[in-house]
Amino acid sequence: MGFFYSGGGERTVLSQAKGLTERGHQVKVYAPIIEQDCFPELAKEVELIQLSKGITDNLPLKTAIKMIDTSLRTPTKGFKDRDILIAHGQPSNWIAYNVSRKTGIPYVSYLHQANRFLHPREIDKKTGWNTDSSLAFLSLLHKNPGIIKRLDNLSITSARIILTNSNWIRRQIQSAYHQNSVVCYPGVDQNSFQPKRRKTEPYILTTNRHIPQKRIDYLLHCIKKIKQTIPDIKCRITGEPTPHTKELENLTVKLGIQENIEFTGKLTSNQLISAYQNAYTYAYTSPEEDFGLGPLEAAACGTPSIVWNHAGPQETVIHQKTGYRIKPYNLDLMAEKHIELLRDQRLRDKMGYSARRHVETRFTWTLHCDRVEKVLEKVLENN
Repeated sequence: MGFFYSGGGERTVLSQAKGLTERGHQVKVYAPIIEQDCFPELAKEVELIQLSKGITDNLPLKTAIKMIDTSLRTPTKGFKDRDILIAHGQPSNWIAYNVSRKTGIPYVSYLHQANRFLHPREIDKKTGWNTDSSLAFLSLLHKNPGIIKRLDNLSITSARIILTNSNWIRRQIQSAYHQNSVVCYPGVDQNSFQPKRRKTEPYILTTNRHIPQKRIDYLLHCIKKIKQTIPDIKCRITGEPTPHTKELENLTVKLGIQENIEFTGKLTSNQLISAYQNAYTYAYTSPEEDFGLGPLEAAACGTPSIVWNHAGPQETVIHQKTGYRIKPYNLDLMAEKHIELLRDQRLRDKMGYSARRHVETRFTWTLHCDRVEKVLEKVLENN
C-alpha cells in the first residue's frame, strides 16, 4: 500500500530489495506514498521512488488519495528498463498488472494477505478501520465491491507466480482467489538482531501497531493477572501513537496497571533492538496475524515469545522450545506462562538460545532472497 508506517510488510519489502541489490541486481522500489520515518535507516540502503506526484501532504486523507491517484494513473515510464516486477499487495498488483499489460514486463505477486477490504478477517469485521481515516475511507469505497473485486482478482491471478509470507496466508489466497502459491518466509537481519543482554529490571515487550486489530488490550488484561503474582512487573509497548493509543492508556487506568505499563513511542532501530535484547519475554496478542516478524526478531535477540496457537506465529514459534503457543484466547494460561519464564532464568535462557538457533536455520534474509531469486529466474526463463 505504501511506506506510511513501520510494519513487518514494509520491512520485508525493504529487506528484500536490499538483499537482491547486494547480489548484484539493479533494484528500484516504487510505492504510491513514502514517508521519511518508515524504517529510515533501512530505506537509505535502497532506491525509493514515490509514484504519486503533486499531491500535498496537508490533505486529511493524503494516504488514501495518493493510493487512488497512483491506481488510476498507473505511470509506466519509469518501469520500461525493468526486466521483472515484484508486486507486494494492493494497489501494487494493480499497478504491476497495468504496467505488464502495456509493456510486456512480467510480474510476480508477493502477498502478505488477501485484500482485507474485500476479504476481511473476523477481527476486521469486529473492529473496522476507524482509527485511521485513510483506511476507513478506502474501506468505505469497497463496501459495494463490484468492479473493484473483479479488478483485484484480475491483478492477482494475472501474476506469473504468487508468493506468500506464510502457510496461513497461502490458504487464505487459495480461498479468496482460487490460486496456488509458494510460501517464502521473511527473515531477520541476524547481524543487527542478536543476543546482548544487560542487567535491567524484568519486563515484557510487545511491538505491535496501536490499532484495534492487534488486540493489545488482551496483553493489558494479561498484565493485570501477572501483577497479582509479580506486583512490580513492567511491560513496554513500542510504536507510534495513534487514536487507539488513548483508549489503551485509559484501559491501563481502569485495570489499575498504569504504573506497570510504558508506552515508549516510536523507537529507532538501535533502540528497538535493545528493547528486544533486554526483555525477559515477548508477547504477541494479535489474533489473526498473517506472519508477524516480532516473535522472530525477539528470537534472534534470544528472547522467547508467547503467542496464540493460530495464524502466522503458529509457524514461527516452536511450542515449549522457543516459546509457548497458547490456545486462543486463554489469558489465564498466557499470564501463567509469562510468570513461569519471568521466574525461571534457566528455562528462559534455554528457550532464548533455542529461539536464536531456530532463526539462524530457518528465517534468514539469505534464505528468503534465495527463494525469491529462483522464482524470478524461472519467470524470466519462461518469458
